[in-house]
Amino acid sequence: MTERNIVRRAASRARRALNPTLERVAHLQAELQVERERITRLEAELDELRRDSLRVAELIDLAEQSFTPKS
Repeated sequence: MTERNIVRRAASRARRALNPTLERVAHLQAELQVERERITRLEAELDELRRDSLRVAELIDLAEQSFTPKS
């Protein structure tokens, strides 16, 4: 067997051994991307809730000013 064939067979064995690992890495990357997108949506929802909360606080302030008797 030539040195080239030995190298080729070793590379082939390494690829077969690493293939499940590479598939697992690809699967984990896909899961990570899904979670990143979910985080982005949750952050946007949180920003919206913060804006709504600020609006409510402003309305409460206005109501307090309107209903507080003037001295």
